[in-house]
Amino acid sequence: MWKKKLKYGINFNSIQSMQIKAENVLNPFRHHLSNVAKKRIKWLYILYYECDSNVQKTANKIGISRQWLSFFKKVFENNNRNPRSLEPKSTAPNNTTNRQKISKETENKIIEIRDKYSWGKNSISVVLLRDFNLKAGPTTVNRYLHKHQKIDPKISERNKKAWAGKKLRETLEKNPSLLVKYRPPTEIKDYEPGALMEKDMKFIPTKDKSPLKSDEKYHIQNYFNYQHSMIDSFTRIKTVELVQTPDSQNATEAYKAMKTRLPFKIACINTDNGGENGKNFKEELAKEGVVHFWSKTSTPTDNPRVERSHLTDDRDFWRHGHNYRPYEEQKKDLKKWEHIYNWIRPHQALGYLTPIKFYELWKKDPQKAYAIKDEYKIYLLKQRKRLATSRKIKEKKQIETLMQFISIKLNQNGKQEINLAQCKSNLIECKLCHANSNDEDINVS
Repeated sequence: MWKKKLKYGINFNSIQSMQIKAENVLNPFRHHLSNVAKKRIKWLYILYYECDSNVQKTANKIGISRQWLSFFKKVFENNNRNPRSLEPKSTAPNNTTNRQKISKETENKIIEIRDKYSWGKNSISVVLLRDFNLKAGPTTVNRYLHKHQKIDPKISERNKKAWAGKKLRETLEKNPSLLVKYRPPTEIKDYEPGALMEKDMKFIPTKDKSPLKSDEKYHIQNYFNYQHSMIDSFTRIKTVELVQTPDSQNATEAYKAMKTRLPFKIACINTDNGGENGKNFKEELAKEGVVHFWSKTSTPTDNPRVERSHLTDDRDFWRHGHNYRPYEEQKKDLKKWEHIYNWIRPHQALGYLTPIKFYELWKKDPQKAYAIKDEYKIYLLKQRKRLATSRKIKEKKQIETLMQFISIKLNQNGKQEINLAQCKSNLIECKLCHANSNDEDINVS
C-alpha cells in the first residue's frame, strides 16, 4: 500500500481507491491495461497530482529509482499521454520466420468487413470462409482487430467483465454462494437481531512491530495488528478479535470466534471488498448459508454502524494507553473493552440502554424495543434537517443589509466611504458578520 508520513505514525490509503483515481484522470477512455501498466499509471498519478511533478520526491515515496520513473514519464509524455504506451515490452521472439501467419489479403479483408458491417470476430471468421474462401479463426480475427485498433476499449472491457460474470455464475451453480454486490436494503437494518451484521477491519499500531530500516523492504504488516469488528445493526451488540496478519484465513478464524459470543444466529453480513473478506471468508459464509453483502469501493457509508463503532473504540479505548503495546496485552485488553461496550456503556440509539439490555428488552417486549428505534430515527431526521438549514441566511433583514453593502461596494467612489463604513457596522449589528478581535472594524473590503 502507498504510505504517507504524518506526525503520529503512518496513514495508509486504499490501493483500490488510488487505482480508481489514477485511471479516471490518466486513462479516461478506459483502455484495457495489464496489471503492470496499471501500476505505472498509479506512479504517474502520484508524480503529477501528489508530488507536483517532482521526480525525486515521487521516486522516494513509491520506492523506485529516479531514472526508472523518469523513463516512464518521458515515454508517457512522448506518446501524448496514451496509457497503452506504459505496457511492458512484448516477450514475443524477435525471429518469427517459422510462425504461421495469415496473408495480407486476409488481414485486409478482416478490416474491410469490420469497417463495413461492424461485426464481431465470430461473424467475420464465418464470412471470410463463406464468401472469400479465406481461413482465419475468431481468435486470429480478434488479434488483428486489436492490432488495427478497431475495438472500442469500453466495449472490450464490458465484454471481459460479462465473460467473468458468466464464469462466476457457472461456478456458483456447482458451489452456491449468497454473495450480493450491493449495499443491504434499509428494511433489514432494524428488523431483528442477527438480520444484518456489519463487519470491518481496523489497523492497530503495535509495539511488537517497529518501522524497518531504510535498506529493508517495506511492508504494512511491520507496523500494525488488525482488529476485526462485527456489530449487529439492530441491537448494536459487538464482538471483536485481534490478529497479526490481514489475510482471509485469519479473518475467517476471527469470524468463527466472534460468532460464538453472539446470543443469536446470523442471516446476513455486510463487509467492504478488502482482501481479508475474500476467498476463505467467502467460502465460510457460503458453507453456512449467510447472505454476504459487499459494499461499494471506497464507500464507508455503506457500512456505517461498524465504521462509527471504530470511532468509539478510538475515543474510549485505544487512545487511553492501548496503542503501541505488545500483541498479547492488546488482545487481552480488547476482550475487556468488548464486555464494557456490550454490558456497561449506554448507547443513544438504544434509548441509553446497553446493547445486552436492549436485546433482553426486545425478547420480552418487542414493541417497546421497536418504539425506541423509531424514536431515534425521528431524532436523526431532525438532526439532518437542522444541519441542512443551520448555515443558511434565513432572516430577511440580514439579506437586505448584505444587498445594501454589495450595492455600495460595487459602485464605490470617494463620496460613499462613510456609507460603506456604516454598512459594515450594519452587517455586525444584524449578526451576519463578526467584528475582528484585533480591529473594531470588520475586514470585508
